[in-house]
Amino acid sequence: MPAVPFDINHTVPIIEPAVYAGDYTVLPFDTRDPRRDEPMVRLETVNVAYESHHARTDGKNWPYFGPVPGARKDVWLRKTVAAMLAKVNDRLRSFDVELIVLDGYRTVACQKGMWEFFYSEAVRGTPQMWRAQALEHAVDPSDFDVNDPATWPTHSTGAAVDLTLRIRSTGEICDLGGRFEDINEVAATDYFERKLAAGEIASDDRRLWYRRLLHGAMQGEGFENDPFTFWHYDWGSQLYVKMSRALRTDPPKAAWYGYITPPP
Repeated sequence: MPAVPFDINHTVPIIEPAVYAGDYTVLPFDTRDPRRDEPMVRLETVNVAYESHHARTDGKNWPYFGPVPGARKDVWLRKTVAAMLAKVNDRLRSFDVELIVLDGYRTVACQKGMWEFFYSEAVRGTPQMWRAQALEHAVDPSDFDVNDPATWPTHSTGAAVDLTLRIRSTGEICDLGGRFEDINEVAATDYFERKLAAGEIASDDRRLWYRRLLHGAMQGEGFENDPFTFWHYDWGSQLYVKMSRALRTDPPKAAWYGYITPPP
């Protein structure tokens, strides 16, 4: 792997989980914002690489090891969000890395397929824990209503994206120290910042720096990160508003991207 000159002045903030407590779907959605009707575009139109994790057929998409019902092989995002990702790539170019998107717009059918997968895994435990265990990994879309913002999974807005980094010159996936969709303490974006503060890793740990690089580039273009998962970022959604309220002094009052029907 080529050496990467990590010379950016950015650290991932260490944030206590209580700061982000609560359900994002209770936050307001502005039906009058003209941006609500912005169309989606395929990521190849903005030259951002992707590999639809949930639609893979090669068995390499842990933990499903096969395509999730309802998943699409193409990846779509709102036009502005996709353009912002292209600008993130410009920020990363000098480091010889680029984004690779693993999931963008997600159909409700795919969300249902994910929920059913994790619920079936959870039923191996005690009945009292089935739903709680499944909710650690996926949103339950059983009450989805196109007219009710309180039921919209954030990926159904076209404004949420899961991604990581890869070496631009070789295509090799960068090691950010965690596995996509493996929800545990390592998945927390600030995990290696905490390890560094505790003296358990060196300041030049590549996993630490790749997380800093991704977080800094994404935040620099306006995205907000879900602190429980280093791979997830939003802009303009209800989850974006929730994270902005926790971190910013002037957060938006409401989301402007809501549920959008699947592209043809």
